[in-house]
Parts: sequence; structure tokens; C-alpha cells
Amino acid sequence: MPDAAPHGAPRARILLIGDELLLGRTADANGAWLARRLSDAGFLVRGLHIVGDEEREIVAALRAARRDAELVVCSGGLGPTADDRTRQALARLLRAPLIEDGASWRRIQRWHARRRPGTEVPASNRQQALLPRGAEALLNDRGTAPGILARGGGAWIACLPGVPHELQAMSERLLRRLRRLLPGWRRPACSELWVAGISESALQDRLGELLAGDEPRVGITVSEQAYITLRLVGAPAAVRARRRALRARLGPWLLPAPSLAASLVQALRAAGATVACAESCTAGHAAASLLAVPGASAVLRESLIAYHEEAKIARLGVARALIREQGVVSEPVVRAMAEGLRRAVGCDLALATTGIAGPTGGTPQLPVGTVWVAAASARGTVARRLLIAGERQRVQRRAAAEALLLAWQHWRSGGSPPPA
Repeated sequence: MPDAAPHGAPRARILLIGDELLLGRTADANGAWLARRLSDAGFLVRGLHIVGDEEREIVAALRAARRDAELVVCSGGLGPTADDRTRQALARLLRAPLIEDGASWRRIQRWHARRRPGTEVPASNRQQALLPRGAEALLNDRGTAPGILARGGGAWIACLPGVPHELQAMSERLLRRLRRLLPGWRRPACSELWVAGISESALQDRLGELLAGDEPRVGITVSEQAYITLRLVGAPAAVRARRRALRARLGPWLLPAPSLAASLVQALRAAGATVACAESCTAGHAAASLLAVPGASAVLRESLIAYHEEAKIARLGVARALIREQGVVSEPVVRAMAEGLRRAVGCDLALATTGIAGPTGGTPQLPVGTVWVAAASARGTVARRLLIAGERQRVQRRAAAEALLLAWQHWRSGGSPPPA
């Protein structure tokens, strides 16, 4: 469901700069992040454009972007090499010479001294301290390339490094300054709800009119990690009222935290409970998702990748005869994996996965993408069969997410079988 910005919102355009993006050698990690942050801040994002490293092409893209935007945000082209031409293109657009900024050069020298003591700063790094006359350097505390902020043609142009963690930190600081840069702009309230175990279409049918209108805007984002985010943006009172109405209709599916892994960790910590993972085809993705959550060390007891059937037998106590009779990708085996791990580890909740991630190994009866997931606790064991489309890595990631969903539903329901 697309988000529609309210009437009168300031407009923004995003430029992603670099031949590596056009050639598909590097996957863009900045465009979606910038679009989300700007739209959450109340901007109407008019477009996202990729341009190569040719200086004249960057100039043309900047000129076009500033025609119908109050803010242009650029990513990339601020490095020390000859193909980093964003600063030159901006200077050409502004018809201003490049001048070394002494404070930026001193920061670059200090950064280099801290990370590579005893070595000289490469001469090529010095061009990163060049700014078009009249422009302002934007602090980069995570790398050598300062950003650039300039006013040109009625728009603010912010040029940021392409390294994602540098760009994100600098963008947050820039957004905090926008009230001064853009008189009349007011940052809207933004709130999120997370749901799992309900499809996007069923969610649309259930919420109906609560998703309509511009005050507040409500957007739906479906994650490959088996949950859905509802994002509300608007006036604070309107956001609060709509959030209450949405929660009233979403009770059974609401997550307390912004992912299944975070929700499961939170629930287990609150109960003083522990979890363990026995993974085959998912190769540790479920455990990795849990460990990405701060505080997971309080609940994750153990993780085992029991890939070969001998590991399932020796480490999890799965009966050899059961594997021979049912096949390693089956409901009885995945149940035995979860139950065997729980007994061996002594945890409160155990989850297990087994399946065929592909691209080979499938049969007409068990095609590639067939996965069984299970969750076991003192309340019993539940299992679910999945058929996941896509390449091997997607099958693994999605199956791990579905295992976390099943574990969350099992734990929250008190052991009742969850809906398929």
C-alpha cells in the first residue's frame, strides 16, 4: 500500500551516485533507508535516481532534482579516488571554486592518526577536504569523508558518503537541523505497530477504513522476516487516536517489539525462560536473528546446526529408524529434533528446522523449498510444513523466520496449536 504525503509537505529527491550501482556490482543500501527517513520526517519523496560517476551526468541530475524539491540528498562520490566526482559536480553546478576547508583536513588527519598510527595520510585524502565556496562541511565521525551542504537554485543540497553507517549517522544529524533550514517545516509524529501471523490481504480486509486518509497516513510494509509493519505519520493527536483504533483490531497478532526475534527475546526474558535452536537447512539463521537482539544472551542457551542425519541421531536423539521410515524432511523428525534438543539442553523452549533449500535435492513428493519447522515446550510440541519459493538463501532466511513465528505463537498461546 503506497504512502501518500499530505498536501503542502516539503519535497525531496534522492540521488545515488556510482558506476558500481549502475553495473549491479554493489547493491544499494542507502536509497530505501533515506526514502523511509525522509518520508517519516514529513517529506514527499518525489523520486530516487541512480547516476554514474561521470561529472556531467551528476551535474545534470543535480540540476533536474533541485527544480521541484526543497531538499536534494546525494549518496556517494565523496571518496579520495579519481572516480569520486560529486564535490566537483556540485561546485560546477553552483559555479563556485573548490576550496580546502582547514577544519575538515584536520579532522581527516586526526581520524587517520587514531586508526593508522605511525603512517602518513595518503595525499589523495586531501581532496576530501575540498568544498565549493560558500558550502558547509557536514561532520562525519565515522570516516574520512565529510559531507557537504549547500544552497542552490532554491533547494538545499546535502551530499553524503556512500558508506551506509556513515550516511545514516550524518542523515540523522541533518534531519535535526531541518527546522532551521526549511522555515515552516514541522516534523510529524511517527509511530509503528508490528503484527505477525496474518497476511497482508487479510490485514487490509480487517483494518479497512483505518488505513485510508492522509491524517494520519498509514503505510504497510511486509518483511521477509515474517512480520508486517504498520507505520503512522501525522499530527500527534491523530497518530495517537489511530494507533488506539488499530491496536483494538489487531490484538491477537500484535508484536511487542519490532521483529519476531526481538518479541520472542522480550517475552522469554520477562518469563525468565530460555530457548535453544536445532537447525538443519536454515544453517543457523534463526539463532543469528535471536543473537542480533540486544539482551539475547539472557535467553539463548544453545544453538546446534545438525545438518547431517548422523548429527540429528547423535546430538538430538532422533531415532535412526524414524529417519529411515519417515525421511529426514518430515513432521515426526522435526518434532523429534525439537524435543531432543529441549531434553538435552534443559531449556524452556526449543525450535527446530529441516528441509530442502535447493537448488537440487527435491523430488515430486518433496520439492525444493519444502521445510518443516517445530517448537517444543513443557506445554507440548507443534510443527508446521512450509513450501517456500526462491533461491537457496531465501529459503533459508524465510524458513528461519517462520520457525521464529511458530515459536512465538506457541509460547504466547500457552501451547495451543497455532493456526496454519
